[in-house]
Amino acid sequence: MRKYILSVVVPLCLVLAVAGFLYKRYRIPPTIDLPVIALTDLSGNKVSLQSYAGHPLFISFFATWCGPCMRELPELGDLQSKLSDQKLQIICICDEPTEKLQALKARFGDRLIFLHSEKSFHDIKIYTYPTNYIFNAKGLKVYEQVNPEDWESTDVINRIRQLIQ
Repeated sequence: MRKYILSVVVPLCLVLAVAGFLYKRYRIPPTIDLPVIALTDLSGNKVSLQSYAGHPLFISFFATWCGPCMRELPELGDLQSKLSDQKLQIICICDEPTEKLQALKARFGDRLIFLHSEKSFHDIKIYTYPTNYIFNAKGLKVYEQVNPEDWESTDVINRIRQLIQ
């Protein structure tokens, strides 16, 4: 019986523990403290997310090398246009060099707000891209998800509209 436990049960428990750790780390959005994230605009000026208080916020942590992130950005621009009556602000945060973000800003114009995180995403516990959060106008988190969503879907747009009201 002892041999069975050592050869089957212990490795199984180890595999389950590692799987649980990896699932939590890469599939569950981390709890983030927005006020402590050091951000700058594309000119290097400090930005506080508190300056957007009173507006619903969509915050996307993304990487320029991430294919799903880059496919999602045009959809987010369209989402911002479709929900402009709700005054939704879409903020895209990246920890890569500002020059890359300036190129994206030139491509998307003012539909999306691009900010640079002074801290590495790993320092704020973000390991999967994109990681998205939505906050209503009162500052309450009403949505969080890792990996992209179909932001052009009517059902998703209606769900967001309900969440941010």
